[in-house]
Amino acid sequence: MVELPYKMIKSLTELGLLESEAKIYAALVFLQSAEVRDLLEFLDVSKPSIYEGLRMLEKNDLIVLTNPRPAMYQAIEPKIALDVIIKRYMDAKKEALIELQNFKNQEISTKPNSPLWFIFGAKSFEFKIKDMLKNAKESVYCRTSVKYLDYIEKIAKKDIQIYLVVLADGNEVNMRFKRLSRMSNVDIKIIDKIEMLTHIEMDKKEEKLMKRSIENIKEYMDLDNQFLLVVDDSEFLAVPPLKSDSLTAISSTNKALIFNSKIDIEKSLYSV
Repeated sequence: MVELPYKMIKSLTELGLLESEAKIYAALVFLQSAEVRDLLEFLDVSKPSIYEGLRMLEKNDLIVLTNPRPAMYQAIEPKIALDVIIKRYMDAKKEALIELQNFKNQEISTKPNSPLWFIFGAKSFEFKIKDMLKNAKESVYCRTSVKYLDYIEKIAKKDIQIYLVVLADGNEVNMRFKRLSRMSNVDIKIIDKIEMLTHIEMDKKEEKLMKRSIENIKEYMDLDNQFLLVVDDSEFLAVPPLKSDSLTAISSTNKALIFNSKIDIEKSLYSV
């Protein structure tokens, strides 16, 4: 038996193959052609799983039967096979989107109220950011660390007004900010990440308390992972700047949350 590269099998399973199917396909790529007995010797996969995996791979046009007796299989060339998988998923995506929208729009007497906000995991909230910015038509309000600045730079040439607050270290101020500041549709302000925590007005007692707490704040806040976005006064998305093993984001179309988020960004942008 041969130990197959973990990353290779993981990538194939993330494209939708079962682990046994991924191993069988990879083995056929390596062996060029093989019978069931060859695969049993090559892989740590049970005989029933190999038969079922071969059946599904052939059904999905990723392998071909080149000889019926004894059954001999070959893998489709990897680049073509991956294109086949991607096309199948893109077709499924289009169909699923149509069906889900139709289902969502059905009139149901017991349909619950819309949730206040939606939660996105680490693997999905960046897709949500791209989607919101892609569909922006009038305005974008954003407060972000340098980590997410690429998204704003990519849409800065659109004919929309951008109100941008960037939280950065002093050494991160460079030509990227100068280019954005020269654009007529971009209002931009750069704030030091630590200053962001203390720019609000405080009396002396509050200021003393904040200074005393600042080190503790650094311990549980991820100051490099701040992102707040409002698009067209219709939707907001926020990535909480909290230290965590799993990043999350929340989005909402609630008008109060949108309004408060805009005010928060404007305060940061126009405060002296």
